[in-house]
Amino acid sequence: MDVIERIQYQNNFLSGKNINNNINILWGKALPILMHRKYLYDRFTRKYDKSDVVVALEYYITIIASGYFGGKEPQYKVRKINDTQKNILKKIFDKIFGDKNDPDEFQAIIDYITKYNDNGSFFYDCVKDYITTGACYGLVFENNENEEVYAHTSSLNTVAIWNYETPQKKIGLLRAWFENTASGGIETHLEIITKDYKKQYVDGIEKKDINQNVKYEFTEVKDSKKEVLWNDVPCFAVENPDCLGFFENVITLIKKHEQVIRNNANTFEYNDNAKLKITGFTPDNEAIIQATDKDGQPQVDSNGQPIMINNPARKKEDEAILNAKVFYTPDQSGDIDWVTKDINDTASENHKKTCLDMALMISGVPNVTDQGFTNADNASALEKKFFPLEQVLQQADHLFKAELLRMWRMITERINLKKNKQYDFRDIEIILTRNLPTDTESVVNAWLKLRGLLSDKTVIEHLPYDLDSEAELAEMDMQNEANIEKNLENMQKMGQDTSNAQLNTEQQNQQTQSQDNKKMKENQEVKQNNIKQSDTVTK
Repeated sequence: MDVIERIQYQNNFLSGKNINNNINILWGKALPILMHRKYLYDRFTRKYDKSDVVVALEYYITIIASGYFGGKEPQYKVRKINDTQKNILKKIFDKIFGDKNDPDEFQAIIDYITKYNDNGSFFYDCVKDYITTGACYGLVFENNENEEVYAHTSSLNTVAIWNYETPQKKIGLLRAWFENTASGGIETHLEIITKDYKKQYVDGIEKKDINQNVKYEFTEVKDSKKEVLWNDVPCFAVENPDCLGFFENVITLIKKHEQVIRNNANTFEYNDNAKLKITGFTPDNEAIIQATDKDGQPQVDSNGQPIMINNPARKKEDEAILNAKVFYTPDQSGDIDWVTKDINDTASENHKKTCLDMALMISGVPNVTDQGFTNADNASALEKKFFPLEQVLQQADHLFKAELLRMWRMITERINLKKNKQYDFRDIEIILTRNLPTDTESVVNAWLKLRGLLSDKTVIEHLPYDLDSEAELAEMDMQNEANIEKNLENMQKMGQDTSNAQLNTEQQNQQTQSQDNKKMKENQEVKQNNIKQSDTVTK
């Protein structure tokens, strides 16, 4: 197999005046890469594997790694810079702050773009391609509705072209597709995309099969050249620097693992069809006899040698012995037994387990049937089981973050140009979260304890409930306003009731006092009358 490495050329190799002469050379470099990726993809699916035993560990490794790394869509947060940082950046780099670089407005634009682009599907498709083939790609363009779009394109028909700078920069993207013709052949089409133009080519010679051993003659498709109005190659491209698929280094171990299982299966099948060995017994009929014609005459071949065939009578005799419930040997030296192959089960299982453990260890993927994995009953234990995979994916993490930031740089510059803004793509923080079960209660409690130290918006954004912090805060404000109004109404109502109660009490007090005064007056009059009567009697 050819040595697979990145395609590198000088910047002028893809210039408008040189590309027509260089397109065949470029395809000669790209085709071995695409064929190697097709081989890795077939190892992943095992769809066309004709082996009688297929243990698709490549599929398992790819799905687990892709789900872990790409199962949750990237989050893009616009950093808010404090006044001290603003003054420094404005003084040193002349960075503009204000209406043309409002972080809340910039965040709203990013959220809007990611939603209509199905950000999660794009990211997972790219991650799965990268894990399977060691590369992933996407196209960045503006649709008919003037929306900025990024869309996944398969790594089986796409390859990036790099220059020799440090760090290397993309100078172009080559896409290929194959069309079936009316005559039953295959027609190869190419599209080359740079930061200045994109154009298409077609192979003038139909092929029965796509391989490296046939000649290709590409010519430019008429009127296919279009100007590219971006400041960079409008694509998303991540290629493993070592040009390795995730499971490529363990394919040999996977084959050995399958071979052990296949050998055991063959042995079991052989023993199922084992031959019966009988000693001390002579059958009545010969195993092979000379063939005869319809007249009973012996037959010979062209050399005069007798033609020998299996004896039908012997076949019936053997079947009778096999079907007999009891078989008697003529003397004590006789014996009957099956001719079978013995399996060293312990050695076989140890070898199989070694191949499996080594393959998963090198790839970093945990074995979900392992007892340590099944006993991992909390998020912390699961994180430890996935720690090796996290280390293997560190390079991918940095590559994806860098390329996502480059993609947003292109989109941001286009928005600034069209909308007269000055957003800075460097303010975008890219967050890649691993897809693992989380202890929701612990996470919520940890973030709630930070209330007062952090803003409510930050706390809400980090809760594991996929909440819109802006919408939730707005709802809380409305709820608080409604509660305040309700409380004021209740207080006013309570105040009115208190005034009425006080008034009623005063009236009751006045009535009681009036009655008391009247009663006291009556008592005084009675006393005075009694005194007068007493005086009269005395006199």
